[in-house]
Amino acid sequence: MKVCGKCHSVEQAASLRQSRTGWEETVAKMVGMGAEGSDDEYEAILTYLTKNFGPEVAKPVNVNKATPVEIESVLGLTRAESAAIVQYRTDKGAFKTLDDLKSVPGLDYAKVEKKKALVVF
Repeated sequence: MKVCGKCHSVEQAASLRQSRTGWEETVAKMVGMGAEGSDDEYEAILTYLTKNFGPEVAKPVNVNKATPVEIESVLGLTRAESAAIVQYRTDKGAFKTLDDLKSVPGLDYAKVEKKKALVVF
């Protein structure tokens, strides 16, 4: 919390499920964005995240009901792409098919296509 909680909620970090390598990349990205901590703190963070939020089989995400964080974490989208999905469904109504997601401005549909087995309506 001391290092990570300054910029985002615990729920956001906990929604990710990554290997140690994935967590190392995420922590390096956060350091690049200004997170401050000691080497010992970063090692403790990596150990904790890997142990408690390591990879698991992802559960499908309902793109008509999920929060942007849930969509982001399950489908591997950016925060902006996930927010665009939620905004589009708010403005235009529920998605009925995978192809409906092609109409979302700013969404890299290829990412969704790769994880289509995890998308439900």
